Amino acid sequence: MSKEYIVNKCGGGIMVPTLLPLVKKALAHQMRLGYAPIVVVSAVKDVTDTLIGFLVKTKQDPTAQNITNFIAQLRDTHEQLFGTLGESFDAVLKNLTKDIEAYARQSDSIELEAKIISYGEKLSALCAAEYLSEAGTPATPVFAENIPLLTDAVIKDANILYDQSEKNLQKYLSKINSIPVIAGFTGVSPAGAVTLLGRGGTDTTACFVGAAMRARRVVLWKDVGAVYSADPKLVKEARTIPFLSYDEVEEAGKIIQGKAVRYLRQYKIEAEVASLKNFKDKTTIRELKKAIPGARLVSFKKSLTLFSLSQGDARGYERLSEVSDLCARYKVNVVLIWNDPTNLHVVVEDTSGLLPELTAEVAARFPHIESTTVHMITIVGDFNWKDVNIFNQTLHKLDAKALMGACPYPKCLRMEGIVVAKNDVASLLRAMHKVFIFKK
Repeated sequence: MSKEYIVNKCGGGIMVPTLLPLVKKALAHQMRLGYAPIVVVSAVKDVTDTLIGFLVKTKQDPTAQNITNFIAQLRDTHEQLFGTLGESFDAVLKNLTKDIEAYARQSDSIELEAKIISYGEKLSALCAAEYLSEAGTPATPVFAENIPLLTDAVIKDANILYDQSEKNLQKYLSKINSIPVIAGFTGVSPAGAVTLLGRGGTDTTACFVGAAMRARRVVLWKDVGAVYSADPKLVKEARTIPFLSYDEVEEAGKIIQGKAVRYLRQYKIEAEVASLKNFKDKTTIRELKKAIPGARLVSFKKSLTLFSLSQGDARGYERLSEVSDLCARYKVNVVLIWNDPTNLHVVVEDTSGLLPELTAEVAARFPHIESTTVHMITIVGDFNWKDVNIFNQTLHKLDAKALMGACPYPKCLRMEGIVVAKNDVASLLRAMHKVFIFKK
């Protein structure tokens, strides 16, 4: 490929009037340096949730007037943000209207549901391309179906079929002479069904595009700063992390979607998490030839649920299989698993809103089970056994009845501790940050 590309991922928080001029400025800067920008966009903030919420209402009241009002509201939301929408926008809204009407007649169709949810990114791509073009930077909206970006048939958590999609993308973009603005989060199955790439799927689209086009870098633009060593709202000493390895990003879990990291690693594509307001405020993600010992960041997950169940006569893996199947059925995320001689412990995160139903079924199925609300403290970096001991000692000073500490193992890149929810998460976070990162 003769062009050297930079892929720019813009999340929903970026798609606002105050930040769009900064996006244009960043693209202009890249072009002055001789790069060819590609933009990958998420839906405008709250639009995806609005679409999902309306699908629920459509099941209850599928009247044409409600649909008409909803479409008008959706148009107004984008018009207020972007101004000029263009003819293509209204054409796509007409298609959305038809799909919602079809869903009202067939509300059990997961394919229609995914297709309707995907419109958030499509509308965002249309608006962003129109905005850039109106501002003197010609741009072309691109949908997954146009490329096509092929995935498997797992409709709501699809995986990209890399080899064929790479060829399709290279061929498609070779015909575009303006800036491509690609709708993220979506794909299309070999049978032609619209698919979704799962939570954080726009990251996956952007990193796939970066790998497929052998981009110079993928920039994940933020309206705030780069990646910090802790939540700066809770830890005033938190500092920008200058760089992270692919492994550390995977272990951290919140920075880039897990599926996205593998595309960066595949061709050693460098990524940046950067502030639109200050290009120098960034965290670089790249391959490190040699691991650098020590902690990079401290984070937490608050108000998780811990199931502790007696294994009885069954072996641990048998109970684990049953619990995992239930979590999958209710779309509840399993965060951590460990067992002792008498109990199996499973920490879960309510990612679907169905945790109460899961808890009720688990309690009915297993007679000896305890459910506890807990917090999880996590430190990411490159650690040795001494670090693990310090972590556990610190954890138990903060909570003498901590439920679980870190375990030593080869290539230790993450240390985790579980405490009951009565603990003050901010105090735990500050204490761990002081011991491992902000060392006076």
